[in-house]
Amino acid sequence: MKTELYEEDGYIVLKAYGKLDTIHSPEFTKTLQEVLQKRSPLFLLDLSEVSFLSSSGLQALLIGAKTSKQNNTEFVVVGMNEMLNDVFEMSGFNNFIKSFNSQKEALESL
Repeated sequence: MKTELYEEDGYIVLKAYGKLDTIHSPEFTKTLQEVLQKRSPLFLLDLSEVSFLSSSGLQALLIGAKTSKQNNTEFVVVGMNEMLNDVFEMSGFNNFIKSFNSQKEALESL
């Protein structure tokens, strides 16, 4: 798994590539927590290039959401494909993590 971090107009974007599974989740979780320590008012997690999301990946998202809440950061997921979105909704994560089809849509809605 690869990640790319960049900042735009007062918010942070972390773009993930590959599979967010048991093998890659520990490293991803560590990266996510380090990025969230920057305490931006808005954090976008771009999953548009993620092809698989396991329960370990969901755990990483949960840790990210909790860390964000502690830091008063809006945690938003963008760009999930249909399979990832199904996993996200079936697990109930859509009840406490906002998700949007694109960064543009997220920024227009927030």
